[in-house]
Amino acid sequence: MEPRVLQRVAIVLAAFMATGCVKSAIYKVATIPEKPGCLTSGVVSDRDALIGLAVSGGGSRAALFAAGGLEALGRLRVGPDQRSLLEQVSYISSVSGGSMASAYYVLNKPSHATQVLTENGEISEEYQRFFDSFKDAMAKDYEGPLLWRQIFRLRWFNPSWTARSLAEILNEQYLGDTSFAGLSRREAQGDSPHLLVNTTLYNDARRFVVTSLDPDELRYDFVGELMRAPGRVELNEEVQGLLQTRWETLQSRTPADLNLDVCPMKVASAVAASMSFPPVIGPITFRVGDQDQYWHAGDGGLSDNSGGETILMVALKNLQEGKVRRALIISLDSSFPFDVGGKSLSFRSEGFSLFSYDYSRIPSIMEERANAYRTFFFRVGQREGLLPDDRTLAIVVLRHTDAVWKEDLSDLPESCQKEKVNWKSAKDVGEHLAGIVTRLWLESTCDRDLVVTAAAKVVAQNEPKIRAFLEQ
Repeated sequence: MEPRVLQRVAIVLAAFMATGCVKSAIYKVATIPEKPGCLTSGVVSDRDALIGLAVSGGGSRAALFAAGGLEALGRLRVGPDQRSLLEQVSYISSVSGGSMASAYYVLNKPSHATQVLTENGEISEEYQRFFDSFKDAMAKDYEGPLLWRQIFRLRWFNPSWTARSLAEILNEQYLGDTSFAGLSRREAQGDSPHLLVNTTLYNDARRFVVTSLDPDELRYDFVGELMRAPGRVELNEEVQGLLQTRWETLQSRTPADLNLDVCPMKVASAVAASMSFPPVIGPITFRVGDQDQYWHAGDGGLSDNSGGETILMVALKNLQEGKVRRALIISLDSSFPFDVGGKSLSFRSEGFSLFSYDYSRIPSIMEERANAYRTFFFRVGQREGLLPDDRTLAIVVLRHTDAVWKEDLSDLPESCQKEKVNWKSAKDVGEHLAGIVTRLWLESTCDRDLVVTAAAKVVAQNEPKIRAFLEQ
């Protein structure tokens, strides 16, 4: 084990042994006023195409992949007026490490008055400076400061306080104490896309989406669509009621559903909740006003680690109401590949031990099943005409593991050459990339650069598909 890792383990163990009875870090949040001041509506009606981004979880790996992916998408001139794709994005739905990147993007990107591309199709100086700062921020070490804050502020090994410490660090590093009211003003001015931060409520297993969007923007009526479908089979009242009840449990909760005023809430708190993966971090616990009930919001990946389901509901809602004619969802997916852990277990006689236990494996198994059902539901819905076809609604998934590398490895980042990696083929690079662990810091400069380069590659590889849909 590396000296730096040993040092951190020793700190954690010392903190654990010193732990006493520490009170949970409970947030008390305001109830929603009679007239909420910062809720916003979605896209302008009668647009041709809605473009939304889903940004997956995956710690610093996901944050860097998102930063590199957003920069690469910014270079694409698409659509009838050949503008940068980023200037046409209306929504960003994010999870965990992806929320860290998405929050940075929406709060720090240049205003709508600054064009992403010059007349020659190059990234403008303002945006190039922004993207350079963006990648630097996502490459920072967030683990060390998090551990030291826990120790020096006597918060010890307490997951609730770890989540609070993470929120404070994110706030100090780059979110600048911004509330959702401040973000809402940027969204209303067109300076940023609408941000939807995905968390999971431990109370009822519902997805909790923290956003300044009006809750109705997320309420797609699938059961109503089913009932209106031509040639539908008549369903009795019991089946209809069961469908409606089950569909409701799949809908996201929003702050308004909990009578919570999102306007004064800090963006950093929502991002920290989205990143709160137990047992190390979180959940974040809060009470709304003087209510007796406590809510516990944790890692958004427990309900959907891609962020895709939330943005899909928003797109379907806009299509259902005729606000747009078509919708494109681009998924920046750098979640840890499920099969990587499976390969490791296949050559291990002992499943798990105290020092080899992979906590993420358990929810990942459930996620694999959920993804299978989501895909099945979506494709059957399209086939039966209940959901829009591929010409009306397209989903393009950009995975970091899908990057294609040259066999002579001449396209590797320079930092990888300096670190003297021993890869012999493109397959070796792909396997290494797939195995980069989910942490809040990637110590290797090569790994950090590799993730960013992979993002640019998969955007280029999928450019024809993106362009074909937007320019059909």
